[in-house]
Amino acid sequence: MNIISVIIVSTLLCLICWGQPCEGSVTAGRNATALSAGAGGPQPVEIIRNGDAFQLHRSGKPYFIKGIGGSNFLESAAASGANSVRTWGAQDADPLLDRAHALDMTVTLGIWLSHDPADYEDPAYRDSITEEVRDLVQGHKSHPALLFWALGNEINLEDADTVTAWTFIDTLARMIKSLDPFHPVITVVACIPTTLELIQAFAPSLDAVGVNSYGTLAGLRAMVDASTYTGPYLITEWGVTGHWEAQKTLWGRPIEPTSAWKSEFQISRYRLDIMANRDRCIGSYVFLWGFKQERTPTWYSMYLDDLPGGEGLASPMVDAMQFNWTGRWPDNRAPKVSALHINGVPAEKNIVLNPGDPMVSQVEASDPEDDPLIYVWELLREPVRLSKGGSHEERPARMAGMVQNGLPSLNLKAPLAAGEYRLFVYVLDRNGHAATANVPFQVRPGEDRNAVASGEKPDSEQLTLSLQESGDTAAETSGNKP
Repeated sequence: MNIISVIIVSTLLCLICWGQPCEGSVTAGRNATALSAGAGGPQPVEIIRNGDAFQLHRSGKPYFIKGIGGSNFLESAAASGANSVRTWGAQDADPLLDRAHALDMTVTLGIWLSHDPADYEDPAYRDSITEEVRDLVQGHKSHPALLFWALGNEINLEDADTVTAWTFIDTLARMIKSLDPFHPVITVVACIPTTLELIQAFAPSLDAVGVNSYGTLAGLRAMVDASTYTGPYLITEWGVTGHWEAQKTLWGRPIEPTSAWKSEFQISRYRLDIMANRDRCIGSYVFLWGFKQERTPTWYSMYLDDLPGGEGLASPMVDAMQFNWTGRWPDNRAPKVSALHINGVPAEKNIVLNPGDPMVSQVEASDPEDDPLIYVWELLREPVRLSKGGSHEERPARMAGMVQNGLPSLNLKAPLAAGEYRLFVYVLDRNGHAATANVPFQVRPGEDRNAVASGEKPDSEQLTLSLQESGDTAAETSGNKP
């Protein structure tokens, strides 16, 4: 057989195997290993199937994703053991890919898609997105830091979980693969079982599915296994119990766990629900490696800003993820905040005060290295315009100023205006760390105060707040992440 015959036979075999995830074969970047990536060029990425198990490879070596959601503090992420970063859109693709490459990290590059089902019926929208994606792929497919293309984020959370939408996403995936043989194409969805059925039936060209899962993380593997979907998955957002899943006050505000609870949750869930499922789960991206306002400024924020200790203070969750990724704790760890009470009462008891009532606040805090601690207190109104699906949400204005002291206690008087409020404490260690807790409470003139216990007033600063009543009502806004 001459050399031309060999080439023809090899080409035919490749065409026959294209799209056929047979045992021992590659399910993504299928001809990547047959192509050579030049120095500084694309690094071939493959998802290899072996029976019912899957393994991600990059440049021919196993690659388990230890990822972060958000593009802030990349140097800290790399030092903590992270190897990848995920975005929701591609607006800053060039500088992010370059930054990640300099740190030996990869990027799952998000491509934002509409959540409006009508758009997928509109030829003009489909044509526009197709050209946008074509240009994006042509412009970035050769970057050595690129890992995956990620089509959409949680389009199934609203009404776009349709046959038409998934058929279009499959068309986009096939186009991307025709342009870029090196990098798998995934989609990112909210944790809804029926979506996996639609993807299996109408978007078979996708190489994997990213699932955003918070309080449902423990049941995610069982959900995937029970579906008709047969491919690999990754966890594209996880971290703490979501605000929609948390216990609520009687007036409907979510009760946020302390930072100590969050870090313990992350360690437990990473071991039990991510590492234990490596036969089908190819990695994860923790949310959020940065800071954002979503119901509170601390719920998802693994870093904290606008505090006396400086911008970008690391929370205990950063320490927890270093432990998860490397098996080692940092030399100096964040403080531990395990509880915060107002007048001896926890948030779960639905704290209701009269205007001007005394508020004796006490926090339980410690430090692993016995570092001296600083306590920073802040009172916020609850947000009145609530985001939807992780879109932008305005941080409520601070009531008066922050109070900083060296004691784990503070005396306040309840605001004079009726409304819903939240008291925050930030515990700093002077080593770049901050731990957090907060308590929601309500001010209602003349209401029964049986739910509120009285406590002994410690010797600490006195701050009286006089607030004007707001006529705003809660509303929802929607848009992009994070």
